[in-house]
Amino acid sequence: MTDWFYVMPIWGATLVVLGGALTVGLTGSLGIQKLLRLKVSVEEREVAINLMQVVAAYVGIIIAFAGVQVWQDFTDSENAVSSEAATASQLYQDLVIFGPEARRAQQSLRTYVISIADDEWPMLAEGKGSERTQRALERVFADIGKLAPNDDRSSAIYAEMLGKVNDLVELRRDRIVDSGTGIPAILWIIGLAGALLTVAYASAFTPTRYNVFMTGGIAVTLGLIFLFILMVDYPFKGEFSIGNDQIAALPATFKRLDEMLARPVTP
Repeated sequence: MTDWFYVMPIWGATLVVLGGALTVGLTGSLGIQKLLRLKVSVEEREVAINLMQVVAAYVGIIIAFAGVQVWQDFTDSENAVSSEAATASQLYQDLVIFGPEARRAQQSLRTYVISIADDEWPMLAEGKGSERTQRALERVFADIGKLAPNDDRSSAIYAEMLGKVNDLVELRRDRIVDSGTGIPAILWIIGLAGALLTVAYASAFTPTRYNVFMTGGIAVTLGLIFLFILMVDYPFKGEFSIGNDQIAALPATFKRLDEMLARPVTP
C-alpha cells in the first residue's frame, strides 16, 4: 500500500510527509473553527490547552516507543547482514583450509553469495526471498555434506563448517522476515489518531498569526517524527535502506583467499 512512497527520493518523501502534515494541521485547526463556528471563552481555551498537553504527552510516548522500536529493528537487520557476510567469509576460509576436495563446495558458496546480491536483494523490498538463492543454499549444504573428514584436524574443521552453514540458513531466514515486518497497523492508527486530536485542540486558539505559526510548528514536528518512522520501518525498502555492499564484496574476498592459498611459500 505504501510502495509508491518508497520509490520516491528522500527529498520527495520529505516534501510529501511534511506538506501533508502541515496541510492537515492547519486545515484541521482552522477548518474546525469555521465549520463549527466556534466562539471559545477564556476558560474553554484554558481547558483546551490543558487537554492538548495531556494528549500530546500520550502521543509523544506512543511515537517515541514506535521510533525506538523501528530504529532498533533497523540496526538489528543491519548487524544481521554484517554477521551473514562474516559467516560466509569464515565458511569459505574453512573450506579452503579443508583441502582441494572442498573446491566444489567453495564454488557453490560463491554462487550462493552472488545470488543473494543479484537475485534476492531486489526482492527484499517486497518482503520475499528468491527461489534461486534457496536452491543455491541447498547446493552448499549438499556439497559440504559430501565431504568426508579423515583425521582429527579435518573433523574439527568439518564441524565448524556445519555450524557456519546452519548459521547462514538462520541469518537468511531472519533477513527475509525482517524485510517484510513493519510497525503493527494498530500502532499507526493510535499514533495518527492521537496526532490529529492534538492538532484539533488548537482550534480553540484565536487564529492569530502567532497561533497559526504555532499550530504549523506542531504539525511539522509530528510530520518529521512520522517521516523518520516511515523511512526506517522497512529496512530493505526505499532509498534509505540497508545495502548489499558487504555481500556483494564477498566474491572478491574469496578470490583473495584462493590467490593466497595458491601463492608458493617462500622460506
